[in-house]
Amino acid sequence: MHLSHQYSTHGSATKRVFASLLFLTLMITSCTGCSLFVMAGKAVFGDPKVASQLKLATGKDLSDGEDALLIICSAPHRLLTNFQSLQIDIVDRVSRNLESRNVKVIPSGDVATWYDDHGEWGDYSELAAEFGARYVLHIELREFDYRVPESENLMQGNAEGRILVHEVQEDGKQTKVMEQIPVSLVFDRNFTLTFPTSYPVPREKRSEDMFLQGFLDRLAQHLSQHLYDYRMSESIH
Repeated sequence: MHLSHQYSTHGSATKRVFASLLFLTLMITSCTGCSLFVMAGKAVFGDPKVASQLKLATGKDLSDGEDALLIICSAPHRLLTNFQSLQIDIVDRVSRNLESRNVKVIPSGDVATWYDDHGEWGDYSELAAEFGARYVLHIELREFDYRVPESENLMQGNAEGRILVHEVQEDGKQTKVMEQIPVSLVFDRNFTLTFPTSYPVPREKRSEDMFLQGFLDRLAQHLSQHLYDYRMSESIH
């Protein structure tokens, strides 16, 4: 009788554990999005790191702080007509994100002054020589807006573009007397971002300026994560 009771108790406990696991599985598989998957993964495996796309493509880790990175941003005139400071906002935010990861970034104000004096970026040779940059990050914006078409009351950010990283073959400071420094394209990726991902935000829930600032921050983080390793929980989709 005692052994039979023990077996019955153990069997009931096993069933309860199985039922709990089944319930958790159903919760995860029925959830829209990936937040529960991330939480479950963290519970089992911790919060693993994701290698940057730049590192996967080139083997280069800019967070070692050894090589200087120069950041520029371009956008078509139709976007700049509606968002005049768009390029500056993106470069400033991406710069801050990368600097917080120990990436050595050329000050954006110095780069903007150089552009004002020259009127074009050229092939990056002269630009890299001026600042001693080993890498040039060029963010090409093709689309950027936060207004939902045919709706005056809803906001949802959408951005599309291209991320290019050029490598200067030699140190610009040492070769400044040269007419042209060898530069090669080492990284080229398209990007798209929708914010928020699942649904638009009514204007009565958030001010237009607050929404725009949040969208810019999210876009800058998405762009930056192409260049540094990050935790799985920090992923931007």
